[in-house]
Amino acid sequence: MPSPPVQPSESSGPTWFDLLWRFCEDLEPLVTEMERAGGRQFEVLQVKVRFGGLRIHVNYANDAIRQRIETAIQECFHTREVCRQPGQWREGQWIKTLCDEHASAQEK
Repeated sequence: MPSPPVQPSESSGPTWFDLLWRFCEDLEPLVTEMERAGGRQFEVLQVKVRFGGLRIHVNYANDAIRQRIETAIQECFHTREVCRQPGQWREGQWIKTLCDEHASAQEK
């Protein structure tokens, strides 16, 4: 599986970029095994931020890949979008995962 052309953006933030990079590294052997067993080519169709969390859409997945996708989605709900500190869901103008410090800064 070739390395994806991933670039951090304002919407995904640098911390979630790291989370997504680890996700891709973890996915590679799972995809290789699935493609060898089933012959279908795996594709990540879309990765986006929605309602304060990641959404990852793929064309085809086995149980191991679905479990790794779910782990990445759950991890984002406990990781701040701005830095590597633990965070929680914050509702305001936008739903985001932020720590107390960054949530206070956004309220100002």
